[in-house]
Amino acid sequence: MNRRSLVALACLALLTAAAWWGGANPDEKKAPGWNEAAPGVLRSPGLPAGYALVDGDKALLIDAPHAEAPAGTKVDLVLLTHHHRDSCAAAGRFLAAGVTVRAPKESAAELTPDGVRKYWRESLPLRSSSTSYLVLPEGLAGVDCSLKDGDALDWRGWRIQVVASPGHSRDHVAYLVRRGEDGSPLLFCGDAFAEAGKLWSPYTTDWDHWTDAGLKPAAASLRKLAALKPTTLLPAHGPVVTRDAVAALERTAVHVEEMAFLKSFERFTKQRLGDAPRYDFLAKEQAESNGSRPWTKVSDHLFLTGNTYVLTSRDDGAFLVVDPWGERGARQVATLKKDRSLGKLEVVMFSHAHYDHYDGVYLLPDRDSFEIWTLDKVAVPIADPALLRAPFLDARPVRIDRTPKEGDALTWREYRFRFHHLPGQSEFTMGWETVIDGKRCFFTADNWFHQDMYSGSGGWMGLNRSWPLPYAASAGKVLRAAPEWVLAEHGGPFAFDAEDWRRRVTWGEVSAKAADALSASGSHRHDWDPSRVRVEPMLHRAKPGATLKGTLVASNVLARRQKLTVTLEGRGLTADQTWELEVEPNATARREVTLRLGEKVPAGRQVLALRVAEGATVDPCDAFLAVDVEP
Repeated sequence: MNRRSLVALACLALLTAAAWWGGANPDEKKAPGWNEAAPGVLRSPGLPAGYALVDGDKALLIDAPHAEAPAGTKVDLVLLTHHHRDSCAAAGRFLAAGVTVRAPKESAAELTPDGVRKYWRESLPLRSSSTSYLVLPEGLAGVDCSLKDGDALDWRGWRIQVVASPGHSRDHVAYLVRRGEDGSPLLFCGDAFAEAGKLWSPYTTDWDHWTDAGLKPAAASLRKLAALKPTTLLPAHGPVVTRDAVAALERTAVHVEEMAFLKSFERFTKQRLGDAPRYDFLAKEQAESNGSRPWTKVSDHLFLTGNTYVLTSRDDGAFLVVDPWGERGARQVATLKKDRSLGKLEVVMFSHAHYDHYDGVYLLPDRDSFEIWTLDKVAVPIADPALLRAPFLDARPVRIDRTPKEGDALTWREYRFRFHHLPGQSEFTMGWETVIDGKRCFFTADNWFHQDMYSGSGGWMGLNRSWPLPYAASAGKVLRAAPEWVLAEHGGPFAFDAEDWRRRVTWGEVSAKAADALSASGSHRHDWDPSRVRVEPMLHRAKPGATLKGTLVASNVLARRQKLTVTLEGRGLTADQTWELEVEPNATARREVTLRLGEKVPAGRQVLALRVAEGATVDPCDAFLAVDVEP
């Protein structure tokens, strides 16, 4: 090998090391150096990148992924673009050193100590779908969350304008910066933009489980940023853009707008395809109801209110309940039993793992007198709500009596049910086929609604482990079964129409392509999955000094092998640890892990963040584990 080759290899090794340590925990290694991104602006190594405005020996940082300032400078001020822990990992150390750290006003709920404690207390298990992502394990004492859209700051000849840019997170801002009156407009865009047409960790635009609530403002923010006519884009995840900056923002806005449009099946079938088929509701008075309306008699032996169906036997009035919801649902079941002189409740079924479809079971009388049935996959989070991170879980576990698998059949009285795994709105969803009063029926949970109800679907969301292609596959199952009635929930059963279901399959496939196009890796199943790397159980309970055992799980949907480095940041509660995982293409790897809590760990909920990287590339997942420490 010649000298030039050796020098090149040495440089490559240095660059690789710089990228790795630049993205690492600041307590592990010092960042080796910063590079010039624009005149007077330095960019930190690795991802996410932080930036420094430099004037002599003074620096102003935009985001704080690393604790090190550029060599020879002292930091005057840190400005954060949003609350995500990768972008503000070192903010606490700057605060401890007496440096002012400022953040958007909207960041208080995810950055201040009280806000962060409240977030973790309420989000595990998560009983709603409105969530934040990549929240710090503990809040930042002393952070100033007061920046608002339009605020202007002056620092050593630099003019800094705060530009609200929600989408990637609710609290996200960008900073438009000029040096002097005639300086070129530089846009420090955080994670509002990664590269032309791409978003970093696009699952963070899932502000709820079924609408475009995050994508729509993300697109509007990109248009707003483009209107500022920046000459240079300086993102946290992605290369600096010095040519056609406005076009890059606008191209990304187009991709985000397409994704937002596709969140609605109703828009897709009516506006994109046109000439949408017409089909009937079976109980229109129940549409979008919550179980407060009187029961509708759908057929002689099938009744509905809100989410809850009751199926009766023609023999002696014994009955089966599908998806009892809360106290109201339990009362409604008692009312129907009395009014219709029904017999014994024998079976309760849960269609999917959202509390509004099963928490009424705690209030039904004589729990030991009836069985609970649900698909094996659906049973997992309901039986152990501390195992996985998922929305809409009740913290109380439920004992499941029978757990059929995909394709299994169970018989109750004169009815035979064929069970299917039916991922769509949630990975943890089942469907089942049966014949009721001569009608071939397919129960579909919250996956699909009539095109004029709830935008025609229950929506897809990374936190729900819910993506377009599983939706398409599940719609294909219903299409092939060709039932007469689709027994959707929330009061929405409707007549089957084959053309409608062909469109639902197409909708899933088109949405998947659009999601891939928006994802930095090119695979939405990779980028749109916050739980791709996780520890099971997610939530532990232990006393100080206890040894915890869990399973580190990594799923790889890519077509190549991944070698992941997972670092547990112990924060003094336990020792830091690093684990290696090799995951084959389209496979899942598991590794047993243990950690010992310190003897003086404070009581209460403690959160430990995991940093996941593949070489120098930070993985976009939101990995952590939590411990409820007992006194």
